[in-house]
Amino acid sequence: MRVKLSYTVEEEDVLSEAAKIINLSSEDLTQCISLFNEVQAELKGKEDSAPNTIRSLEMIEEFRKALLAVDTRLAEVSEIVVGYDDYRRANVAQPPTPPRATSVNTPGIDDDLYAGEMFGAD
Repeated sequence: MRVKLSYTVEEEDVLSEAAKIINLSSEDLTQCISLFNEVQAELKGKEDSAPNTIRSLEMIEEFRKALLAVDTRLAEVSEIVVGYDDYRRANVAQPPTPPRATSVNTPGIDDDLYAGEMFGAD
């Protein structure tokens, strides 16, 4: 069973962290390349024996599982990069709004909140 993990990094470290996550697939990718070559050799057979179809099918299944592991990791990294890109675009498109002035007499109360009302004697 697969579970989703979550952790935080500094904004400037998001892409380098995504690169580290891709690197976690290096063993699976190496296995894919090895199986890619081995299954072809098995299907061609050796000069002195016929191809072993059972072994070939087992290798193909192992190859597919390794490819799935790499594909899953790449999908996860894609989600991270898209989220990061969306975040960066949103922050560039909308400059931060300056803080609104609050009442000197009552801290935390917005002066504009009561601007239309008049209080006191006439």
